[in-house]
Amino acid sequence: MNSRSTVNKRTLWPARRCARETVPGARRLFFFWAGGLALLLTACRPPAQPAAPAAYHWQTRLALQPAESRWLDSLGARRLYVKFIDIALEGQAIRPYALLELADTAGLAGKTVVPCVFIANSVFQDISAEKIDWLAQQTTRALLSVGAQFPEADFPEYQFDCDWTPSTRAAFFSFLARMRAHLPQGARLSATIRLHQYKFPQQTGVPPADRGMLMLYNTGDIDDPEETNSIFQPDAAEKYLHGAAGRYPLPLDLALPVFSWALVYRDGELWKIIPNAGAYGGPNTVFRIQTATFLGGHYLRPGDLVRVEAVDSALLRRAAAMAARLPLAGDAVIAFYHLDTATVRHYPARFLRSVCETIHNNR
Repeated sequence: MNSRSTVNKRTLWPARRCARETVPGARRLFFFWAGGLALLLTACRPPAQPAAPAAYHWQTRLALQPAESRWLDSLGARRLYVKFIDIALEGQAIRPYALLELADTAGLAGKTVVPCVFIANSVFQDISAEKIDWLAQQTTRALLSVGAQFPEADFPEYQFDCDWTPSTRAAFFSFLARMRAHLPQGARLSATIRLHQYKFPQQTGVPPADRGMLMLYNTGDIDDPEETNSIFQPDAAEKYLHGAAGRYPLPLDLALPVFSWALVYRDGELWKIIPNAGAYGGPNTVFRIQTATFLGGHYLRPGDLVRVEAVDSALLRRAAAMAARLPLAGDAVIAFYHLDTATVRHYPARFLRSVCETIHNNR
């Protein structure tokens, strides 16, 4: 702004007596100068790099199958976000559970592993500062223990996944600050960002992290038996994106859904989530159990309501079109949640590469 005002005074208005004659030419000069400056600034802005594909591994046992390894290689995924540990409340006690077992390192060569920690939001309700210190120490020990299974335990990034709320943000953010002090020097700390946290950073706060992973899914109400697809609905997602502030305070990566599940409602309430539900019907299939049966190893009784949800290729393309409008980081990672044999069957790597290209080419 200062340089423009200087030009106005010294170039466009060289002398008061000839101001009337010089104004038309001055306007042309101004627009030429402004247009040239805009082109120069655009040329100097570093272009966005092609979106780097990645995948999440969210099971408790890591042993990549040959088909999964080939799928990752075909996708060009060099980064694997791996859940190391879950933390939740058991009664009044904070307990770690579902610690990762590394059963086989085959397929991990050349891959960057990012340890992930899922923490239930309830853990941070009414937690004392002393308990936060204790939790950070215990989490660090668990991460080191699980990480010791890997031949190379020098992880460049650690990610923390918690659906924090305004009432728990202070405790969760304090925990992240303490974890940063415990993590290896130079390691990056990232946090997942849900859509409501993305749209309302003033209310929910911005985590003290180096990067955020924006989750473009779980847009519906999973507890509602009348919901159509709680994983992803474009109209519901649009409500979070519309009116959001321009650029989020953290560099953003992106997580997209490539999974299905069957939701079982009993007596009007969500009772069970059964993963990989493609065999039970197409997306948005709803049926009521007539005769007692087993589904995914779970006993279902007459009257239980089952809703099958998935994100098909058309929905994923719509998600990609939305993602292209988001203020993602110039070096954004596009991580697909999550990797297993069902994902490999239903989401060809070639198609997911095209999703990444759609996001990159339309940014």
